[in-house]
Amino acid sequence: MEGERRPAPGPPSQGLFADGHLVLWTLCSVLLPVFITCWCSLQRSRRQLHRRDIFRKSKHGWRDTDLFSQPTYCCLCAQHILQGAFCDCCGLRVDEGCLKKADKRFQCKEIMLKGDGRGLDPMPHHWIRGNVPLCSYCVACKQQCGSQPKLCDYRCIWCQKTVHDECMENSLKNEKCDFGEFKNLIIPPSYLTSINQMRKDKKTDYEMLASKLGKQWTPLIILANSRSGTNMGEGLLGEFRILLNPVQVFDVTKTPPIKALQLCTLLPYYSARVLVCGGDGTVGWVLDAVDEMKIKGQEKYIPQVAVLPLGTGNDLSNTLGWGTGYAGEIPVAQVLRNVMEADGIKLDRWKVQVTNKGYYNLRKPKEFTMNNYFSVGPDALMALNFHAHREKAPSLFSSRILNKAVYLFYGTKDCLVQECKDLNKKVESWMVSEWHCPIWKAR
Repeated sequence: MEGERRPAPGPPSQGLFADGHLVLWTLCSVLLPVFITCWCSLQRSRRQLHRRDIFRKSKHGWRDTDLFSQPTYCCLCAQHILQGAFCDCCGLRVDEGCLKKADKRFQCKEIMLKGDGRGLDPMPHHWIRGNVPLCSYCVACKQQCGSQPKLCDYRCIWCQKTVHDECMENSLKNEKCDFGEFKNLIIPPSYLTSINQMRKDKKTDYEMLASKLGKQWTPLIILANSRSGTNMGEGLLGEFRILLNPVQVFDVTKTPPIKALQLCTLLPYYSARVLVCGGDGTVGWVLDAVDEMKIKGQEKYIPQVAVLPLGTGNDLSNTLGWGTGYAGEIPVAQVLRNVMEADGIKLDRWKVQVTNKGYYNLRKPKEFTMNNYFSVGPDALMALNFHAHREKAPSLFSSRILNKAVYLFYGTKDCLVQECKDLNKKVESWMVSEWHCPIWKAR
């Protein structure tokens, strides 16, 4: 109506002020989550750098973990661990916030004892409280340990004996450790200390020193390939370090077999044993290192070899009775028992020499070593392609089924491309000689 009055419009500043509030709230709702995410990432990176710095300086073999197979409690604060670290040498488990204090407070396994090392003096138990293995029993009262949902009971990191809190008496605390079930496989720290002192005195009579450990003492050296087959080698290395002396356990991807086998020269003649955890290629690599020991004049120190099949094919392991593949179906302790009970046999080893035909051949012949078969042609090309692919991306080859699928791919490809066509017309073969290598056969 003409008589009605329209409300007067507000000042322009009120509209701009409302729009500014809307823009401010929009920016806060967008930028605040981004800021919180960046801040959390920065803090996480700082914690990771802090942990890595502790891991690098520590004598423990710390490993990050946020998933345990059983309820686990911090050895320092006794609280349930959601994210923390464990030592794959002594089995110590701590929460992330207690890592620095625990690293200083708790001592790891010592591969050598402090002192002059003049004799094989017995060493006391090294007890660690809590997180004892399932189905373990107290050495005092023979009742089950670790059944309570809290940090309780003790375990010796050398002999693996467990005892209740209430059964831990002064006499048991001061009792000497006998290294338990696998004492004949363990190299005692006192032995290495004595050997170190003998080498300083320029003495090499290791037989007399080893006689104090008994005639059944046959120390075991573990050579594991962390890249073989299902990539189980990394976990197995930690389990073997817990049961044995860490100095006996080697990752061949970091320490070549020829260097690791030099530990045999510190042991009595013909006493050392080696367990190779890997596929046929890893076993061949170790046996080649054994041949190098013969060349160096170290025949008296050559060890016998057993196999834990972690590879894809594992033909040699299957032939010797160790099975077609290991996937954790039996505990590592049972693997060591099988090694102690195994029988020794001789394995045929063959040299293969490849030379080019022709009168004007300037290339030197190539020599290889064969264990149970030697292949020339499509299957050899398939294995070579698989090896080259795994070296480029080892993390992708974590399953035997996937590995066999890659073998199938390269085999199908060669059937179509036929790179080895008419190979039988270009190759001649003949046998010249053979020799043997000591090895174990499973019962």
